[in-house]
Amino acid sequence: MHTPQPHPIADDRDQVREFVETVLRTGFMLTDLLGNILDALPDDAFPGESPAEVLVDMLAGSIRPVADAAGPHAVLDATALLGAMADRTLLDLRAAAELARRR
Repeated sequence: MHTPQPHPIADDRDQVREFVETVLRTGFMLTDLLGNILDALPDDAFPGESPAEVLVDMLAGSIRPVADAAGPHAVLDATALLGAMADRTLLDLRAAAELARRR
């Protein structure tokens, strides 16, 4: 299990690169995990409910203690950072596609 440890800010590591790698590893792991569980569930596992929604609720339940320990401001900041990362990535991708079209 990965437990985040405090890092000194003034070190020689690229924190942004480490953050991106952690986001990717975590995202891939959670996507694979939920996908595999969803594929293995019988069709009647959660009668009257969306199995995907049930699994997301279960995942939220697993993550909630860590988020609660971090505090609501940390969760809001992390959510905003992830949203801004997605927005900026799409903006840069659109700009790159536009440049490619012009060539």
